[in-house]
Amino acid sequence: MLKKCSRCGSEMTIMLRNVVYRKRVKIYNVPVHVCGDYECSHSQVVEMIKEDLKQLMKELGPTPRQQEIEFEQISELSHLLVYVADQTETSQETAVRTVVENRVNELLDLFLLAQSLGDERWCTEIRNRLVQIV
Repeated sequence: MLKKCSRCGSEMTIMLRNVVYRKRVKIYNVPVHVCGDYECSHSQVVEMIKEDLKQLMKELGPTPRQQEIEFEQISELSHLLVYVADQTETSQETAVRTVVENRVNELLDLFLLAQSLGDERWCTEIRNRLVQIV
């Protein structure tokens, strides 16, 4: 997920930011690439979650009601980054690997349960979540 800034060429880091949509909806914990050069400070939404964010905005429509949304409830990547940000481990790379592995295992367990119950809709939802992080 390392990325170079398209404006100045500096390395970008991933941060969780709040996005405001139509001045009425505050979306928390959206993963965003932020340029490391303080003079540039360019930012852009992480490519992996752009479609999820676009879909959310489409569902909210052009005149949404005032509300707050936790993006980690929609995006697996955001969910994992929020979890890692809450950890006190010194090695975030190790933390990310561990968190991803644990989440995949959780989702696979849920998938088996959904499959045993014959709930195809739930299976599809879990498949979509797995695709986001695998």
